[in-house]
Amino acid sequence: MLDLAFSRRQYLVRLADGPARIRDLVDEFEHSRSTVNRAVRALEADRLVERGADGYEATYAGRILLDTVDEAVSVAEAVETANGVLNELPSSPRNHRFFADAEVVTIAETPPATVLSRLQRVAEAADRLRGASIAANDERFVSTLYRRTVVEESLELSYVLTESVADYLAAESPERARSIVEAEVEVSVVTDLPFAWYLSTVDGRTTAYLAIHGDKGKFLGYAANDDSDAVAWLADLFESHRERGTPLAAYYRSNGGDALAP
Repeated sequence: MLDLAFSRRQYLVRLADGPARIRDLVDEFEHSRSTVNRAVRALEADRLVERGADGYEATYAGRILLDTVDEAVSVAEAVETANGVLNELPSSPRNHRFFADAEVVTIAETPPATVLSRLQRVAEAADRLRGASIAANDERFVSTLYRRTVVEESLELSYVLTESVADYLAAESPERARSIVEAEVEVSVVTDLPFAWYLSTVDGRTTAYLAIHGDKGKFLGYAANDDSDAVAWLADLFESHRERGTPLAAYYRSNGGDALAP
């Protein structure tokens, strides 16, 4: 049945939009009558379409199967666009539906400066941002978050860092680390994270960004999706890591960084 839905997808899509007679489909698709007849009869035999007073129309089962096929096609397109980059993600946790209708952007296909500028604009536009980092971010991105959160207080920021990123921040930017602690920005530290991600909310609408890194934390690209299920998946993942994390100030104190955590 799934093979049939894939092979006759164009007919199923059309008949899900509304009823049509055989002659209508012949005219619309410019296919021979025998070709259209075979396709519709095959769909009807599996009860994916049915004949009514106004012609053939997709059944409820046909519409469900079409949704599944469309999702599979969308995921396949995302995988093709990513060109192998998705293989850098861990096997768990995973959610293949995140990539249905996702925008996938990689530095292999788009100039790195362009990709990083897009993420900087995300940081600049957000009213609220929740993030999780496994590697040091682009300096422009970090500077934007710091300015908007600590200096301007115009961004509601919650962040989860791995221990290695927290240590890097303290070693390379101690003044910035101290200011973040003093401003009581909500930052938690965990031992590890499966990957990096961001949840950017602008005017009440949230978009989820799943960042992809390669060896030694090299940034390779991201996938963005504003579908509610995609957002909920990363939001739940964020909360689970945030709740088990150690506040940044407490982490620095426990590791001899008293000067960073007054």
